[in-house]
Amino acid sequence: MIRRAMLAEGMKLKPSAILLPVISSILFVAFVALEWHLYFSKAPQGVYAAFNVIYMFLPFTMLLNTALLASMFAGVEYEAQQWKQLATLPVSRQLIYWSKTLWILSLLLGTALLIIAGMSILWSFYTSDPLPFLFLVKQVLYSCLASMAALAFQWWLSVQFSNQAVPAAIGFLGAVSSLFLARDTHSWWIKIWPWTFPALATPFNPQHLLWIGCSMVFGVVLLTAGAFHFHKKQFY
Repeated sequence: MIRRAMLAEGMKLKPSAILLPVISSILFVAFVALEWHLYFSKAPQGVYAAFNVIYMFLPFTMLLNTALLASMFAGVEYEAQQWKQLATLPVSRQLIYWSKTLWILSLLLGTALLIIAGMSILWSFYTSDPLPFLFLVKQVLYSCLASMAALAFQWWLSVQFSNQAVPAAIGFLGAVSSLFLARDTHSWWIKIWPWTFPALATPFNPQHLLWIGCSMVFGVVLLTAGAFHFHKKQFY
């Protein structure tokens, strides 16, 4: 049943939703290359300082993509005034909610895989030093997994607003905040915000598995609550 629902959702995908992971991953790799060349090429770590640049900006990319994808999926239904019609179909509303969620997760995972591929290609062109491929995979995939809590919140938020500028703006502010919130060592309560998890999930952090687990648990709880709320929601 979920497979059929996802196939139906796939047929409604806009080209922009498919292109977003491609474009964002290309821009991310290009930005890492530029940032490393301008500011980190003389660092003591040498070429491996590129991983410091990845650590700094990867959470922002993942969180921004999460917000944009959630807004795209909800915006398609609002623009075509399809939410009310979907609610009348002989299909569970929760199934519809989860099928769209899985598509967002899939596209976010696609972003992560494209970044890994792009960084590997960039590395092979730039240097003959060995690439710590396993570390690269962990760095990117851990950040992706740790975005689940933010994804759950953004998806629920996007479904609530017909004007997607509101959830998109909140998602953008959350992505920007990820650049500095996780680095606050004085206020422990700041670290429980969903936008801090991707940065805390880096392999540079000895407790990275804890934050990945927290994000996934919070994400599943929020997604379940969001699906239940979607089941009860009235669309006009």
